[in-house]
Amino acid sequence: MANLDHEKNRAAWNDMVEIHYDHPDYKLKEFLNGWNSLKEIERTALGDVNGKSLLHLMCQFGMDTLSWGRLGADVTGVDISDKSIEYAHKLKQAADMPDADFIRSDLLELNGKIDTKFDIVFQSHGTLCWLADLNKWAEVIAYHLKPDGTFLVVDGHPYNVLWETETMTYLDKKPERYKNERDYCDRDFIIEKELVEWQHPLSEIINSLISVGLTIEFLHEYDKGFYAVEEDWYQVGDYWYPPNGAPRYPLMFALKAVKK
Repeated sequence: MANLDHEKNRAAWNDMVEIHYDHPDYKLKEFLNGWNSLKEIERTALGDVNGKSLLHLMCQFGMDTLSWGRLGADVTGVDISDKSIEYAHKLKQAADMPDADFIRSDLLELNGKIDTKFDIVFQSHGTLCWLADLNKWAEVIAYHLKPDGTFLVVDGHPYNVLWETETMTYLDKKPERYKNERDYCDRDFIIEKELVEWQHPLSEIINSLISVGLTIEFLHEYDKGFYAVEEDWYQVGDYWYPPNGAPRYPLMFALKAVKK
């Protein structure tokens, strides 16, 4: 049975991807001219992916998926948004990468839709907050990993909830619901549909992966962000800092686990 809150997010993301695909922040023209959208942390953590099969969870329109493909991986991207998958197919054609595969599915319903096992499962940048159940999330990851396969997630640090909202706590269990949100790319575009987010502390993320038999290889935390949260943030390399420089708290984390 479809998660009704996930379906609300699906509808909102169908609107958002229409804005994101051609937005300058995503550097579509640069990508089609050969630029790779992957950032330093994930490239370093996974190393050489040539010849490996890679499943990208919550891929939006697939630019990072295809960037792994350009590094030699056999890639499959999954996203809940119909429009995102539609644009992913459009992008793979424009990039002349016909072997890349894209699947429309709620991540938590993926088991059974595809049974393929992968060398790598990857997820990144602003995705965990859209998932209602991390136990099911971890089951999907474990199911789709080959023995000795690697899972990597790079995302915003859950501590961020303490300064991003005034209503949620670090250990909050209830979802946050809101409408008329400003888009993070086009700040003049207002997302009118309801969005639903969940807070997942590091303990929940780690323990859900341990519970399905994965072994944690590392957990790293960073005082830099993966996008300009506000217009006055400044960029250094692949990452972003608030106007006064690195804060006293973490903005991102990376976690790598393996299936023994």
